[in-house]
Amino acid sequence: MSETQSLKEKPARQSLALQAPAGGEYELSYFLTTDISENSVDSAISELNLLITDSGGENTGLETPKIRRLSYPIKKQNEAYFGVVYFNINTEGLLKIKKSLALNKKFLRHIILNKPLKPKPAAASLAPNVLISPLTQSFDEKLENILNRQ
Repeated sequence: MSETQSLKEKPARQSLALQAPAGGEYELSYFLTTDISENSVDSAISELNLLITDSGGENTGLETPKIRRLSYPIKKQNEAYFGVVYFNINTEGLLKIKKSLALNKKFLRHIILNKPLKPKPAAASLAPNVLISPLTQSFDEKLENILNRQ
């Protein structure tokens, strides 16, 4: 590959990175260590909300952490506070949140997922009286004839 070809490819890759979506809706599920008291759980939640807003995001929902028994030990712990936060943020802010959570020792594990979009209703479910086409009727009649012969 010549130098001119490699120079032409680099700007194309950079332009693709700039065309990435500006933001999205995310769901953060996490396990907090049980080494902290229940009062400290509330402060950890407020720290998490502050982290989201400082990173340019907007908190859209929250499920309060509850103690759960873990199916296998994580960092030598059998129980943890499990909570979920829903938020909107751009990709740069999302990277900041991932780095901060990885360094925070209160969080045993976390995962950030794209929030699933609500499915659009199918056209067939909107029309209660769906007409069966003549081809479908003839197929059904042929099938009945075949089954009745046996």
